[in-house]
Amino acid sequence: MIFLIMVLVILTFVVLWNTDLERFMRVKSLAQDGGDSAALMAARWQGISLNLIGDLNILQALAVAADDQATVDAISNLQVRICFTGPMIGLAASQQAAKNNNIYSHPEFTQILADHADTVRNEYTEIIGDTGEMLFPEPYPGAWDEYADMLDAVAANGVAAGPDNARFYNAPGGGHILLDIGFYEAIAGQSWCWFYNNAPDLLEAYEDYLWWPALPEVNLGYYGNSEIYGLGLTPFATQLGGQVPQETLEAIAEDRGIEGPFDGAMVSQAVWHAYSSGQWGGWSAMTDGSLPLTGELRPQYDYVGADAVARVEAQAHRLTPGPGGTEGANAIVWIAAAKPFGNLEDHGEEPILPTTYELVLPAFTDVRLVPLSASTMPSGGSFNYEWQVHIRDHLPVYMDNGPGGFSCFYCDQLVTWENPLFRYTGAQWLENNSWQCTITPPGGGGGGGGGGAQYGH
Repeated sequence: MIFLIMVLVILTFVVLWNTDLERFMRVKSLAQDGGDSAALMAARWQGISLNLIGDLNILQALAVAADDQATVDAISNLQVRICFTGPMIGLAASQQAAKNNNIYSHPEFTQILADHADTVRNEYTEIIGDTGEMLFPEPYPGAWDEYADMLDAVAANGVAAGPDNARFYNAPGGGHILLDIGFYEAIAGQSWCWFYNNAPDLLEAYEDYLWWPALPEVNLGYYGNSEIYGLGLTPFATQLGGQVPQETLEAIAEDRGIEGPFDGAMVSQAVWHAYSSGQWGGWSAMTDGSLPLTGELRPQYDYVGADAVARVEAQAHRLTPGPGGTEGANAIVWIAAAKPFGNLEDHGEEPILPTTYELVLPAFTDVRLVPLSASTMPSGGSFNYEWQVHIRDHLPVYMDNGPGGFSCFYCDQLVTWENPLFRYTGAQWLENNSWQCTITPPGGGGGGGGGGAQYGH
């Protein structure tokens, strides 16, 4: 009887364990489908928005050629608004895509978006810089209130897929090691090779928390792109003929069902929406050898710019009891990146990249999932709630008073970091074993962004 009871107990736990394993696999599959579909849907709307702005550039050329200034002004105003409304529609559509795959609204994601809507409404409209002007000038009158309304509308329906590559205007600039999540992960895992590849002198040079340089200030720049799933565009004044050959413009317009003449527009000075040189360019993260590609990147895909990263989190509830007989659950996180692709048909031998002429023209026809490390997701992710709370609330206190003021995973690593014995151990290990650190450090995200670790998803 004792033996039989032991066998039954073991079999019971085997059944529970197998059931839990099946649940984990099913929830992971749902999370993957939800994250992938959310990223693809957001990227699809980025492509749609870019095509709309490209069509409007062509229509503006007609208005310039006809010397119709009222239409030119209306088109310019519409283009600026699409830079916000297009990505916001993409954000809303990505939530529905995730929910269609049984991903529920995440309270922390929703809270981040709702809090940021309040920030936009109450701070972006009020903060005055040193020059006496608004620190975040509106791209058009009433932009911040309208933008906050769109954020509130998405948050009101619940956020299931967090836009993990958001570029908030009030976020600190990069370049500081305390803003790199890899630093904290290296401390937690005693990954000494991370220091060898990223900060080779830090273990020996560091003294105490007063040694750190000040956290970087907010990056000031052009505020005509949505912070979430932004398009990376900039309006600039030029002659159209200096950017696009007339025969190419006419051929593209004919494909879109638009007829000229464009002669007057080719020599007239006007404001056009173009790809920002700081965000669009060659896809260095895919070509610098930091990703283990099995082949070469095809030339027709070798550009970065607009992309979408979606983070979803699903709970897998266990049948196996936790400590004290409590019900257990595990959070499964999936992060996916996607971007729009397309080419301009040059009506010659080969297709050409959308960015060839700098001016935005309708060219985007497809979307594809891309490696996460080749995206513009910042270190840690924009919707990693604990990480964002650490950066926003905990880190400034640590810089002034040292560790111990707050308790979170990242704060705990800073406590470990302040221990001289910990740093000495790492320095000694590298002195004897640095030859093992042969992995190429990950490159930056697309378009100069600070991508995270070498993840495919």
